[in-house]
Amino acid sequence: MTQATTSPRTERRLAAILAADVAGYSRLMGIDDVGTHAALQAHRRERVDPAIARHHGRIVHTAGDGLLVEFASVVDAVTGAVAIQRAMLTANARIPEDHRIEFRIGINIGDVIIDGGDIFGDGVNVAARLEALCEPGGVCISRAANEQVRDKLSLAFADLGEQTVKNIARAVGVFGLTAKDIAALPEGALPQPEPPEVPARSRWIGTTMAGGVVLAAILAVGSWWMLHDRAAPPAVVSAAPFVVRPEAYSPQDRRQSAIVLPFENSSGDPAQDGIAAGFTRDVTDRLARDRGNQIVPLQTAAAYLGKTMDLRALGRDHDVHFALSGNARRQEGRLIVAVTLYEIAGERPVWSHQYDRPDTPDARRIVIATVISNINQAVVDAEAERAAREHPNSLDKRDLMIASAVTALQQGSKAATLTQIALIERALVLDPDYIWALSDDARLHANLVRDGFSSDPAADLAQARKATDRILFLRPDHSQAMRIKGNVLRFQGDLDGAYALLRRSTDLDPTNGYKLRDLGTVLLMQGQYKEALETFLTARQLMADTDSVNPGVDAGIAFGMLANDRFAEAIAEARLAIKASSIEGTQNGEFCWLTLIAAEAMNGQDALARADLQKFLAMKPALRRIVEVQKNPYLASNPKLLEGLHRTGMPAE
Repeated sequence: MTQATTSPRTERRLAAILAADVAGYSRLMGIDDVGTHAALQAHRRERVDPAIARHHGRIVHTAGDGLLVEFASVVDAVTGAVAIQRAMLTANARIPEDHRIEFRIGINIGDVIIDGGDIFGDGVNVAARLEALCEPGGVCISRAANEQVRDKLSLAFADLGEQTVKNIARAVGVFGLTAKDIAALPEGALPQPEPPEVPARSRWIGTTMAGGVVLAAILAVGSWWMLHDRAAPPAVVSAAPFVVRPEAYSPQDRRQSAIVLPFENSSGDPAQDGIAAGFTRDVTDRLARDRGNQIVPLQTAAAYLGKTMDLRALGRDHDVHFALSGNARRQEGRLIVAVTLYEIAGERPVWSHQYDRPDTPDARRIVIATVISNINQAVVDAEAERAAREHPNSLDKRDLMIASAVTALQQGSKAATLTQIALIERALVLDPDYIWALSDDARLHANLVRDGFSSDPAADLAQARKATDRILFLRPDHSQAMRIKGNVLRFQGDLDGAYALLRRSTDLDPTNGYKLRDLGTVLLMQGQYKEALETFLTARQLMADTDSVNPGVDAGIAFGMLANDRFAEAIAEARLAIKASSIEGTQNGEFCWLTLIAAEAMNGQDALARADLQKFLAMKPALRRIVEVQKNPYLASNPKLLEGLHRTGMPAE
């Protein structure tokens, strides 16, 4: 009797399948294979994989630029996909279009065959075909998936009809969401994924922590870290958090989030409604462009026009940390604007100011720029205090970077700079490829050398260059990293290399006055005096968005005027820069005075030059003799400065 044989049972299950790939991947690899690979890995690490994990997905396998993910819920699959695309939109905002990594995502729900950790079958094949139909930055789902999510999610997928796709016998109903649709989604359009359960003891500890911790805790930790061995992370980094917090920069991470309420027309004249509306629009747009900010869309916030503000309701309905209210009017030739920023959790104002200035053509632009600058700083200070109060023992990389940017550390002293570096290095322990941290680490190490604070200039410049090189490996077109590396090369004496990088940086970001200022400095040192002066003047025009002068640019203009034999103008510019510069602890203040003295001497005002020289020497500056001035490559590059100082009788040695 022959024994019957049976085939092993095929294991199947119903699943939501997400397939993703990078649009134009071969083209990107052809342009820069190393940079593209590094950028893709960074996106995976910082945005894609965390979003999949938050929405309870399982990465089945990856292949080159492709990704196959399984979800138990199609709602989780769709919300996870949209979260990925929203994060990518933010990441790509400042990257040239032809260098962007943009995903196409297809989602299907269907029966899959299980083989160990892998999945196969018709359900997988359909998801892959949907991915191929999708536009870059968008999401395409099958009709079956759409049936499951249409009443559960506030997403308007467009019906793209029945599509015939390769190797699928039947036509597939396709529904699509474009990148433009995803960018326009209001805050709160997606449900928040359920966080993992927190053990009862951890919850108890988290809710009974003493509430008296303030910003000083963050700064104290930074100082401790600065004074100890930097080769190993401090104990606080490895401490288990008391509460589960969202991944940095995920949609659930609401740090620096805000709603800009419609500005009121405080004139009583309906004809001025447009003034208030213009301020609302411009402030909202500027805040939304800044790093890490999640801002409630303008059209959503418009519903609050004329309504009484309820901070608790705003926080509950929009999950934001801050609310901004204001009013504006024109009155008797003046522009009057009042603005207040509220922290929602504490139901308290954290910054408020009223602007009353002549209604010139530039007035609105200047007011908006100063409002944005002050809001950003107030938000940073409030978020740093919140982190120190709520989770001082589990600061993440974004907490640490916010702490490094607080007002208390902006005075530019050696102690403040070292404390900033200490906090930034802790962030880099947590994420060695964190672009924000790498950029600030490089900038501050270079500043130590620039400001004369460095005890080992060669080591600090090497560290700055290492950090910028890492950024440029990850992001080859990162203009800020180019700017910092250009300044490092200048400090190292490589003026040609510095010029090439700074020129490339300004080409990528031509409206950035700070980058033009740095380019002007290198041009002066190369003896290109006319072009340098023109560059400085353009920089000042671009930086005229603030009420205060910029002493660095004014000093550069004065120095350039002196080099171009425009001595009377150099005197006026130097006096302007001196008003905004302190001579104590800063080279810039001394440069301004030396330029003024030399310009007066070259302009034939010998008595005034000698009198100002005595005032300068009485301040006990570091540059008291010509031999010390000549050791500075920047100052030594201007022969008119040296000639003027000799004429005035400045001590030679």
